Amino acid sequence: MSWLSALPRALGRGLAWPVRRIARTRLRTKLALALSVAALLPMLVVASLASGVVLGSLDRGLQRDVERQLAVGLNLTLRAVERQGVDAVELAGHDELAAAVGQGEAAVREVLARAAPYLPSSVVQVFAADGRLLATEIVGGDAARFAELAVDGRAATVTAGLAWSRRVTFELSAKGVVVRAVAPIVGRSLRLSGAVVVSVPLDGDFADSIKGALGVDVLVGGLNAGVATSTVRDRDGRRLSAVQVPTGVLQRVRERRQPVETLAIAGREHAVAWTALVDDRGRAVGLFAVAIDRRSLSRAQRVAFRSLAIGAAVALVFALGLAALLTRRVGRPIATLHRGAIAIARGELDQVIDVPAGDEIGDLAAAFAQMTAALKENQQRLAARMREMVAIHDAGRAMSSVIEFDQVSAKVVESIARVFEVRLCALFAVTSAGRADEPRVAVAAARVRRSAPGASLIGVDPADAAPLAPIASQVARLRATLRIDDASADPRRRDAALAAGIDGSLLATPLERKGAVVGVLVVGRTRQHRPFLEADANLLATFADQAAAAVENARLYAQVRDASEELEAKVRLRTAELTAINAELGRALADLRDTQAQLVLSERMAGLGLLVAGVAHEINSPSAAIRGAVEGMTAAIGRIAHRLRDLIEALPEPAARAAVVAEVEDHARRLAEARMPTGAAVRRAARELRGALAPWGEAAIELAPRLAEAGADPGLVARLGGAVPPVAAPALVAYLVEYADVHRSSLVIGNAIVRIQRIVGALKTYSHLDEEPTRVATDLHEGIETTLTLMAYSLRDITVVRRFAQLPSVPIFVDELNQVWTNLIQNAVQACAGKGTIAIETALAEPDGVVVRVVDDGPGIPADIQPRIFEPFFTTKPKGEGTGLGLGIVAQIVAKHAGRVRCESAPGRTMFEVWLPRRAAPVVEVIG
Repeated sequence: MSWLSALPRALGRGLAWPVRRIARTRLRTKLALALSVAALLPMLVVASLASGVVLGSLDRGLQRDVERQLAVGLNLTLRAVERQGVDAVELAGHDELAAAVGQGEAAVREVLARAAPYLPSSVVQVFAADGRLLATEIVGGDAARFAELAVDGRAATVTAGLAWSRRVTFELSAKGVVVRAVAPIVGRSLRLSGAVVVSVPLDGDFADSIKGALGVDVLVGGLNAGVATSTVRDRDGRRLSAVQVPTGVLQRVRERRQPVETLAIAGREHAVAWTALVDDRGRAVGLFAVAIDRRSLSRAQRVAFRSLAIGAAVALVFALGLAALLTRRVGRPIATLHRGAIAIARGELDQVIDVPAGDEIGDLAAAFAQMTAALKENQQRLAARMREMVAIHDAGRAMSSVIEFDQVSAKVVESIARVFEVRLCALFAVTSAGRADEPRVAVAAARVRRSAPGASLIGVDPADAAPLAPIASQVARLRATLRIDDASADPRRRDAALAAGIDGSLLATPLERKGAVVGVLVVGRTRQHRPFLEADANLLATFADQAAAAVENARLYAQVRDASEELEAKVRLRTAELTAINAELGRALADLRDTQAQLVLSERMAGLGLLVAGVAHEINSPSAAIRGAVEGMTAAIGRIAHRLRDLIEALPEPAARAAVVAEVEDHARRLAEARMPTGAAVRRAARELRGALAPWGEAAIELAPRLAEAGADPGLVARLGGAVPPVAAPALVAYLVEYADVHRSSLVIGNAIVRIQRIVGALKTYSHLDEEPTRVATDLHEGIETTLTLMAYSLRDITVVRRFAQLPSVPIFVDELNQVWTNLIQNAVQACAGKGTIAIETALAEPDGVVVRVVDDGPGIPADIQPRIFEPFFTTKPKGEGTGLGLGIVAQIVAKHAGRVRCESAPGRTMFEVWLPRRAAPVVEVIG
């Protein structure tokens, strides 16, 4: 049945290309093919179904037959196995064998030789009760067939026999499946003497024995090998001893099923039924199959196909003959119709198609002739409409070339009058809504022919078309086209039409734009002209759409022009007002800037005022030191001169005197720069110096303490002690000490002057009130240190901690940022009440900035007022102690640098953080 199920798919694939080819062939060919298929297809379908039923029945019968043969063959196999077990039991029951077991191998072989004629072809083994193999005998066959079938005493089969068990089962061996039967050897004394094992292979000879009884081919084999021995012979008569078993069949046989498959053996298809061979423990160890040749079924299929093909060929010849007769009758009239259709397509509308009537093709020819006549008439009407549409197009271009309402109205009526053969053409414009049921209209433009038809158009006084206003108003209200074939016969509109000179047909249509009626077109003819047709009404409606757009655009243009003029006047007036307001705002802004500058200056001066006391104290201290040093130097210089005279008198030799003086002066400068020893250090140095001054005798005891207090070097003293006589020692020591004091006073004066210069420089750097502020790339630490220098007196009892990072130069307004540092540090000093710790930190900040933090350990700022601390004039100090501008000015200066300032405060820690960009940002002007 597989070929029958695949037949529709094969036919579909085979017919796909011919169907596409046939779709492009002529009708005659299609008709012949259709008739052939109509005659041939039913016969083929019926024959195919009948053949399929018969062949399917044969296939199912073959399957049932092979299943039946499998059951019989399996039964024969099991009967043979059962007989082998009976033979083993009978052999083991011979008293002679039981006696021979006790006598040895020779006696056993003699007994087996006598019993061989009664045994099947097999391998017979006799084991003693202790499991020893006594004898192995091959019965009825060659040694090659039974090789490797013997078992040893440890085999499960032998163990079972020696345990008084009789059994027969299937086992797997190196050569395939083996039937083994075992029986215990028991003598008359009912004592176990040993066991007999009979082994028969399930090979080709065994399969031949089953085939001889069954009549069909047999296959046997082990499940582990995947191949089976068969009774099938090839063309040369050789047995096929290794038939490959499909994997799917092996799996299903292991699952204890009995599949039936078609398998090619020796080049021929066989129907094969499979089953499992199960050992005594229920395990599938081998397979058994029977095979029936399918050649008879294949021959039946070929005969059926051959008969089907012959019948189809005969039917095809008959169908083609019938199709040729019918296509000749149908094809000729169709060809005539085809030639006529081509001629009409070329524009030959006078073509006559001569086809005999009486059938459907004749009716088709008559309908074709009617279609040709209608086509000719429609072509004529289309040509006329085309001329009218060209005229409308030209009129539309003419209307779009003007934008004034009067000009547009004149173009509209002029264009309509030229397209239509009319006595009067008028355009009524809707001037206002009026009542809901009666819009107001007025004549916008009109054209009229006063002489004979065909005369040129002339203008008309709007009063001549005014009688048609009621008709136009009605059309505007109804929003529908009005067509009257004879206006003189219409009692409702006769008077108005005759008053306007129209005694024939009248046509009026509304001009609608965006859901509103903007006007009405009215055209009229005299009795000498034909009435307006429906096509004329449609054409006028088409024209009305263009006219409505042109009229609406003209009105909108007029409205826009008026609105533009009004807007220009308002703009001029508003511009003048804004100019005056702008000037006033400029003056107010200038005043505000001046006021703000004064406030900033006043705050800066106030800050300077707070620094005055500290700066004065800082300057007084070095000035007092200078004054004291000068007074000491004046007295010391006189003493030096006196000591020098004494030294000259004591050292009359000029060279020795010059060397001593030079060395004393050099050592005096070093003594002035060194720290003077005190306390225990002086006493220890005096003891050392007395030893160095031993040449001076008693004078050393008095002079050593003075030299120790001055910090004299023991090495120098030793050299001087050897170079200067004792008489000159007092003068030398006095000269050294006085000279060192003068140098020390000079250093004090120099340090005091440097300190005063630093304070003055800091004041100068702090604020340049007479200079224009300039942004300069500066080290922020310099400004902070300048501020700390000026505030040193205020910070005298406060610990200042510097945590400075390595910062690049930042573009800033130096003076203004110095005021920021002053205000923040001054606030921290006030918060700490002059005591505590103030930390100043600097660091790099991402993405491209630096931060400066001023942190104090004061009581903090209450949380409820923290949001307001940067507001101008907001202060928490008592009245008269603060202006409230300090932090406000800080925020303005930082904002001017495009930076940010923020505050974090809690009891014991208040931090103000200033963030500044590392690159120059546009200056932000802050007002207020």
